[in-house]
Amino acid sequence: MVTDEFQRNQSNISRCISINPDGDVRVPHDAFIENAQEKEIGELKYLVSSLELILNNVYSGIIFCDRKCNIVFMNHVYAELLGVDRNEAVGKSIYKFFPDSRLPLVLRSGKAELGQRCSLRGEIPFLVNRIPIKRGNETIGIILQSIFKDYASFKDLVARLNLLESKVKSYKRELKSLLSARYSFDDIVGESSTIREAKTICAKYAKTEAPILILGATGTGKELFAHAIHTASKRAAAPFVCVNCAAIPKDLLESELFGYAPGAFTGAHHKGKTGKIRMADKGTLFLDEMGDLPLNAQAKLLRILEGKVLERVGDLKPIPVDFRLIAATNKDLRGMISRNEFREELFYRLNTMTVSVPRLSERKGDIPLLLSYFLNAMGKSRIRCTAGAMEILQRYPWPGNVREFKNVIERAVSLIDRDTMDVEHLPSEIITLQYDIKRGRRDSGKLLSKQLFQCEHDILVEALKMTKGNMSKTARILGVSRSTFYEKCKKHNLLSYNWGSNC
Repeated sequence: MVTDEFQRNQSNISRCISINPDGDVRVPHDAFIENAQEKEIGELKYLVSSLELILNNVYSGIIFCDRKCNIVFMNHVYAELLGVDRNEAVGKSIYKFFPDSRLPLVLRSGKAELGQRCSLRGEIPFLVNRIPIKRGNETIGIILQSIFKDYASFKDLVARLNLLESKVKSYKRELKSLLSARYSFDDIVGESSTIREAKTICAKYAKTEAPILILGATGTGKELFAHAIHTASKRAAAPFVCVNCAAIPKDLLESELFGYAPGAFTGAHHKGKTGKIRMADKGTLFLDEMGDLPLNAQAKLLRILEGKVLERVGDLKPIPVDFRLIAATNKDLRGMISRNEFREELFYRLNTMTVSVPRLSERKGDIPLLLSYFLNAMGKSRIRCTAGAMEILQRYPWPGNVREFKNVIERAVSLIDRDTMDVEHLPSEIITLQYDIKRGRRDSGKLLSKQLFQCEHDILVEALKMTKGNMSKTARILGVSRSTFYEKCKKHNLLSYNWGSNC
C-alpha cells in the first residue's frame, strides 16, 4: 500500500523529470540547483544560529564589524554594557557607540590590539581586544571583544588593579628613597675654615671614580659627606647603598655584603640573597665604620675592587659589578694595621683620597648656625637662645660632636614653654662638665675629697649667679630636687648670700 508521503514525493519527482521519445529520462538542471541551494541555505542558517547561540553565551561582549566599520553582529553581553537593543544596533556605525574607536586603524594595519583601554559611554574605562578577520592577506572585518561579561566584576578588578598599581609605585618610591642620597654639600652647615676646606676637597673627589676614605670622630657627619659626594658625582642617578659595618653581626656581615646563592648554607633563603655590593651596581657603596669589617671580608672586598667581579657565598659564578666605594671610620687604621686588625693592601687602596671631617670643638663658631638649622628643621624657628645658654653651648667640648649637639637641642626644645631657650633647658651634665673644665679642676693636686668639695661649691655658685639666686630654677638646672639643693647650699654656706646684686 502506498503512503501519502510517497505519493507526494512521486508527484514532485514527476514534475522535475521528463521522458523523451527515445525513452531517455531527462532531469532539468535548475531543479537540482534549487534543491542544493535550499540545502545549503538550511545548513547555513543552522550554522549561523549555532554561532549566534555560542557568541551570546560567552563571558565577554562581542561585536563584529565589516570593513566599513558597520556593525554586522552584536551579542547580548555587549548590548547590555552599551544599554542598547542588539538587533537595532546591527547596520549602524561603530562610531555611534565609540566615537574615538581605533577599529579603522586596526583594519588598515591588520594587527591585533589586545588588552587595550577604551572608553565606554565616554567616561567609564574599559578593556578590549581588537582582532582583525582576514581572508588570505585581505582584512574583511574586525571583532571588538570586551574582556568581561559582568561589568561589576570588571570595575572591582579595575579597582584592585589600580590599588595594586599604586602600591607598586609606592614601593618603588620607597625603594628609590632608600637607595638614594638625601643630602648635598648645601646641607652641610658651617662657615668655619675647617668645614669649608673639607667640603672643597670632597667636591673635587666627587668628580673622580677612585675610592674615598672619610676620617672623623663619632657624630661629626661622615655619612653626610658621603651622601654629598654621591650627589655631586656622575653616579648621582644610580643607587646609593649604605652599610654600617658595626651594626651588623660579624657572622652575618659577609652574606649581607656579598650576598649568597640559593641553598648556600643551612637556613639560607631558597631564592638566595642579593648583597649590598650588587645593589650598588652602577652607583655608590658607602661602608660606614669600615674599621669593624672582618679580615676575611676585607680580603674579598679588595679582590672585588681590583677585579670588578663579585662571587656570592656558595656560588662559583662570577658577577660583574661596577660601583664607587666610599668608606668612613673613626678608628686609627694605621694602628690597626700594626696590630694585624686591618689589611695593609686594602688601606693603601682606600688611602688614595682621604678627607678629615673636623670635630665640633674645632669649629665652635658654627654652633649658632647649627642651632638655627636644627630649629628650622624642627619647625621651631621662632625660638631664640639667650646669651647665657649660647655661652654654655659654645664652651662645652661636645665629645659627641654634631650628633650630640642635635640631641641636646631636641631635648631643650621639648622643655621650652615659651619661645626662649635658656640655661634651665640644657642638660645638667653639660653645665657641670663645662664648669669643671673651666675651673681646671681635673689637674688639681689636691686630695680627691677636697677636690670634689671645691668643684661642687664652684658649680653651685656659678649656677646661682645665672639664676640670680632663684633656688627652684637652679635646682632644675642642676638636675636635683629642691630639698637636696638646699642641703648642698647649706653645707657650702650659700643660703645667706645676695646673688641678685652680683649677677
